[in-house]
Amino acid sequence: MKRVLKTMALLILILCIAFGIFVYYAIGPGVSESKFARQDVLVLGPENPTPLPPERLSVISYNIGYGSGLKNNKDPVNEAELKANLEKMAGDLQALKPDLLFLQEVDFQSRRSFKIDQMRFLSAKLGMPYAAYVLTWNKNYVAWPYWPPARHFGRVVSGQAVLSRFPIKSQQLIEFPKPAGNAFWYNWFYLDRIVQHLIVEVGTEQVSIYNLHLEAFAIETREEQITQLGRLIKADPFPAKIAAGDFNLAEAIPPEKEDSDRDTKGLLKKFAETTGLKPIQAEKPFFSMPSSDPYKLIDHIFYSPRFRLEKAGNIANSTASDHLAVWSILGF
Repeated sequence: MKRVLKTMALLILILCIAFGIFVYYAIGPGVSESKFARQDVLVLGPENPTPLPPERLSVISYNIGYGSGLKNNKDPVNEAELKANLEKMAGDLQALKPDLLFLQEVDFQSRRSFKIDQMRFLSAKLGMPYAAYVLTWNKNYVAWPYWPPARHFGRVVSGQAVLSRFPIKSQQLIEFPKPAGNAFWYNWFYLDRIVQHLIVEVGTEQVSIYNLHLEAFAIETREEQITQLGRLIKADPFPAKIAAGDFNLAEAIPPEKEDSDRDTKGLLKKFAETTGLKPIQAEKPFFSMPSSDPYKLIDHIFYSPRFRLEKAGNIANSTASDHLAVWSILGF
């Protein structure tokens, strides 16, 4: 009897330890709130002197894919590859001298990206001292299966960020519910979808900007997100507004290519009509994904009538990310 009780006690202990490990990896954060806040507005370098109102703004949106290039979501990258990708991004971006840089899929303190804070890296390289970020994943494992399994585990802290040459006065987060079609337990392990709403002081003008990365997999949820965001932007009283990021929606997809990102319901057009914002365009169509052979534009920049579009395009011929950066020059 004593042997049975000892065996049962040992099994209970093993189960408790296993449960503790599960909780640590599955539920517990990769880094605590006290060490790395979920969101913040920062000054990362020497502040720029108070500038005169500019004649134009260089605005760029870039899903940097955690610096993993074409291997994003597929294979792990080594440290040399990752650093080369980040250097390539910085060099390409420097040529456009961005005033506002909207970033998605940014790693901050992640094992897979060798603990390089990619927001701070680009801030230093580009001389953009003002920053705001939000975490959309903070766990001790990657959000999707990796092979070999050993690469699946380790701290992953990632999200979105905005870099600016002008002071960021405030940040408000717009958090979307997780897909209702998912099982409740599945949503426990599901990536957060959050829009950063910032007020940026550009000279004497207050510019209201939105950095977003909409749902990639649940199509109905993505439709709900862009509709909800459209209503919020419509109610925004600021005359100068910019919304940019990875919408995961595209009109320009060749009919022969099947793609879940295809905007079959005209949601981008409805978004523009609801908000009163215009999408950037150029005489010759340009695309943003996949960077190795781009055929669709899912990364967008929308702007209010307070601005006039002077130029727009993409940063072509770069596989530093699986997306290409899209850019615009907006005149006041």
